[in-house]
Amino acid sequence: MSRRGDHASMSRMSRKRWERLIAGIVAATLLVILSRVNAAPGEIDLPRTAPALPLNTPSDSSLVRGRGETNALVIRAVDGDTLHVRLDDETEASVRLLGVNTPETVDPRRPVECFGKEASAFTKSMTDGKRIRLEADPQADEVDKYGRLLRNVFLEDGTDFNAALVREGYAYAYVDFPQEKTRKAELKRLEEDARDHGRGLWAEGVCEN
Repeated sequence: MSRRGDHASMSRMSRKRWERLIAGIVAATLLVILSRVNAAPGEIDLPRTAPALPLNTPSDSSLVRGRGETNALVIRAVDGDTLHVRLDDETEASVRLLGVNTPETVDPRRPVECFGKEASAFTKSMTDGKRIRLEADPQADEVDKYGRLLRNVFLEDGTDFNAALVREGYAYAYVDFPQEKTRKAELKRLEEDARDHGRGLWAEGVCEN
């Protein structure tokens, strides 16, 4: 065969090889497109993002003993306004409900006060073994002199438990310490309403008020 024939034959072989290569690429591309079009909803691998954190759960323990809010499990109600809890970082702490004061029942230096047992029983029934949310007040101290966290407590259904204690006559508004002004005013208003309607410790003939 002449050199010219050899060159022509090699050109045809090279062209066929390229044609097969291009055909293979096109076929593979079509298969990918068809597989995505026919995929069931949710099967296409979309870009992923980090999973959302549960509501009110801090990503680290910085909010547990600092400003902010966190969830906790109530281990027991110590009395009407103090809880022993397990925080989300698995540490345990005492929590003093902020802005309220229930009649005394556990202070060894003082006698049990009127309506103290009722207040303790109410807090126990509403919180023992329950999940709660703890919220700090930006104007309040972080802890009291006994090392208890000063917090507003919210039940699982969103009930403002500090306010509920005052509203139902189980606690007095305790506003002599730093706290947001609007919150102080709210608690005082709830105390006046409980007194006016004779609820709880304000009921006629229950305690000497």
